[in-house]
Amino acid sequence: MRRFLSWFLGAIPRAPKRAGLLMRLYYVWGEYFTYPGRACAALFLFSIFAGAFAGFWAAWVFSGFVFLFFLSLVPSLFLTAKKTKVSGTISRIEHATEGENAYVSVHLQAGTAIDCVWASCSRMDPSLAGENSPEIRGLAAGETGELRACIRTRFWGAYRIPKVSLTVPEIKGMLCFPFRVGEAELLVYPRPKKLVAFPFLTAGQSGLAFVPLLMSNFMRGLDFAGVREYREGDSLRDLYYRAFARYGRPFTKEFEGERGAGVVLVIDTRARNLREKSLLEPMIRLAAGIGLWLVDRGILGRLFVCDDEISIAGTHAESALLETLARIPRAEIYSRGDARDKHAREKNAREKNAREPELWSPAARPMGPVLRVGLFAAADPLVSKQVVVCDKPAEPRDDTLLVPAENLDAGEVSL
Repeated sequence: MRRFLSWFLGAIPRAPKRAGLLMRLYYVWGEYFTYPGRACAALFLFSIFAGAFAGFWAAWVFSGFVFLFFLSLVPSLFLTAKKTKVSGTISRIEHATEGENAYVSVHLQAGTAIDCVWASCSRMDPSLAGENSPEIRGLAAGETGELRACIRTRFWGAYRIPKVSLTVPEIKGMLCFPFRVGEAELLVYPRPKKLVAFPFLTAGQSGLAFVPLLMSNFMRGLDFAGVREYREGDSLRDLYYRAFARYGRPFTKEFEGERGAGVVLVIDTRARNLREKSLLEPMIRLAAGIGLWLVDRGILGRLFVCDDEISIAGTHAESALLETLARIPRAEIYSRGDARDKHAREKNAREKNAREPELWSPAARPMGPVLRVGLFAAADPLVSKQVVVCDKPAEPRDDTLLVPAENLDAGEVSL
């Protein structure tokens, strides 16, 4: 229950879908006020509150002086925005694992002399916290520099950074003007669970198909097995031109050695109720650990997220796996999509009326053994073994391992 309540509170949206008046005021507060300026503005608001008490006229006098002081800063900020010429490009984005710091590097070029400049990232998801880069002082016209802004992360996901800016303060240091550089996408990878041992993979009758893959001296033939749609990274010499001419899209030949070269890992993110939604995060971290365990042994053949295949041919399998998991949306209490969308309403109605989720149905039937990681046990004839994350202990079966979420709190697990 504690885990469910923690997820439920964390799944409540912290920011509106569209920025309203209060959010725009918050953006102005964070982007146009320096730290001394925020302190002065906060003292101004406090003095107005203190002046509301009868007879405390000094607070009103002080707030009046502060108000006039801020009015004098407006022309200074206007001149800073008009007279300063600076441009920049996002040179590098350093993605991170959840809980670690990510970095956005900006290459700048000064068109005019600049006394002080720093890089900042703003208008991000509430789970991200941006920190300004170290300042560069005394740039002459035509000089260049490199700034590196820090972003503190909390949860995995693919986040949009709407505004990356080069910020120049006005002469009094109370206000600043952000020169927009662009926007970026930040990937925060899930923290994988380290798999110490995986005896379940080869246990029982259902594990016989996985045993040859773990044998270092096992040799597979290269007999022709069939045809499948072309994926990025496939060899052009294996294109099947007859199917290309018939269907109008590229197909490639598939050989027995290629199909049996590894485990088919299926990550099923579907959830039937709120209880299963609350277990999505530990399931993703466990799936990352299982995927890396397969990659380290060179037996990860194909990767699926539900019915969609993720191409890992010609790429670094570890990076492709973590990037795929980072792009999986986090579980929400309710869908934040447009309720007026007819297709969305029809889809929600079908999901509500369906008693059980549909079986895994890939575009091409896999020839290798299939390992499924999900939130519920499914009687799927295509799946050889499945690892299910649940909320309470249960007896395992020959082809199904039920892993309680509380067992995944440690950094290392054994399945």
